Amino acid sequence: MKQQIEITGMSCEGCVKNVEKALKEIDGVQNVKASLHPPRAVIEAEKSINTAQLTQALAKVGYSIAGASLDENLKKSGGSCCC
Repeated sequence: MKQQIEITGMSCEGCVKNVEKALKEIDGVQNVKASLHPPRAVIEAEKSINTAQLTQALAKVGYSIAGASLDENLKKSGGSCCC
């Protein structure tokens, strides 16, 4: 199953790698391909991954899903990898 999400906070290829690594750590995720232009990730998984899991994984490394609200306690201080 493929899912596509729009991601905010990425600004360089280092960010892309951080996003891919964080999303690949979610149970059931088989492959992730992130890009800066457009800022999104395509996730291949055994089954649909819920938005809360995706949001939490991204928040731990300083990114978010466009339009999704984040618990302030999950946000990484400093934002992206290079800011």
